[in-house]
Amino acid sequence: MLSEAACRRHGCDLTSKPSDQFMRAKWHLVVCGLNHRNTTLSEREPLQIGHDSIARANAVLGGLPGVMESLIVSTCNRVEFYMVVDAAFDPLGIVAEFYRMNSGVDMSGLSSRFYVHKDGDTADHLFRVAAGMDSLVVGESQIAGQLKDAYSSACSVKTAGKLIHRLFHQAFRVGKAVRTDTDMGKGPCSVSSACMRLLQSKIEKVENPVILFVGVNQMISLAADALSKHKPGKIMFANRTPERAAGLVTRFGATAHSLDELPVLLTEADCVIACTSAPDVVIDEAMILRAVSGRLGRKLLIMDMAVPRDVEFDPAKSESVEVLDLDHLKQFVADQQQNALDAIPEAESIIEHKLSEFNYWYSHMLHEPLYNGLGDAFESLRQEELGPLLRNLKPDLKYAIDKASRRLVSRLMQISARVKSVE
Repeated sequence: MLSEAACRRHGCDLTSKPSDQFMRAKWHLVVCGLNHRNTTLSEREPLQIGHDSIARANAVLGGLPGVMESLIVSTCNRVEFYMVVDAAFDPLGIVAEFYRMNSGVDMSGLSSRFYVHKDGDTADHLFRVAAGMDSLVVGESQIAGQLKDAYSSACSVKTAGKLIHRLFHQAFRVGKAVRTDTDMGKGPCSVSSACMRLLQSKIEKVENPVILFVGVNQMISLAADALSKHKPGKIMFANRTPERAAGLVTRFGATAHSLDELPVLLTEADCVIACTSAPDVVIDEAMILRAVSGRLGRKLLIMDMAVPRDVEFDPAKSESVEVLDLDHLKQFVADQQQNALDAIPEAESIIEHKLSEFNYWYSHMLHEPLYNGLGDAFESLRQEELGPLLRNLKPDLKYAIDKASRRLVSRLMQISARVKSVE
């Protein structure tokens, strides 16, 4: 028997008759989100969901009333919620309730900034994201891995269902086709590579710079690859657990340190690249000011690639320090993007083709009993008609009739789906 929570989850009104439930059951495939286009980094920071907590967040979202399927994408430049929701529920209301339950954050001040797309527009949006067309760096390649990580997380807690499975697998095909068949990926193809080009333009006059990387992850590895080609004098890695940097230390002939050593390491470094998953500031203003006080005018350049930010510093406090973050990339990236921009018409054509395939499949899904409410209506009718009878039967006979009636309902739903699909 369906529980009360399960009935509500699938759009059932427990106070109405089965026929009414079927007539009113409707749902939508939606995405609600914020990105670098409509918010600043500081506005997005409180709403970011860290890598270590994304699975739990998916479970919280998937358990909310009105949500049939769900998946969260949270990167440095976007936070998006893909859901299959009962049409009686406001998607933004669901997201607001998610933040209240998951982290106690009140997102009402940013509600008007959220974009909401439904059904085919949801697929169109995701396909553009997967193609790198909605990124800060147009054509970036990192988004493909980030989407796959988001999908894997939702699958691990079983919040992704048939619609989201199909939607994301089609998005993966779009991303691969655009990167393979167009010039979209030429030029800076990731946030990390754009950061490195910006840094290189800043430190090219520094001879044999001492470079300090704070954090150990894919972004740091890509950054180290890029900067190690420019003959740094010394490379240092600092991490909460120094042992995690062992592979990078060997690869780049570097040294490994704990975060406790940062005050000393900052006095030695010419360039700092920070990208941790820490929820709080790792390098604060007092630490920076102490580090530059004895540098005899030698400048310190810091690139903060983290969200939320790892570095806290007021640039008015010292002319010897320059701190760059993701917001500083926008104009720099705009000047580097011509190849990607020229490839947009080809990418649009690929997206249009893949979108038509998805929409054709999606239109047939409208008739599946799981999504159109008929399955719940049939189950309610089965329980209503057989409930009184089954209570008075012997266990063996009760089991046989219950099993046969469930099989009959399943076959009726299959027939209904086939009939609806040809109407």
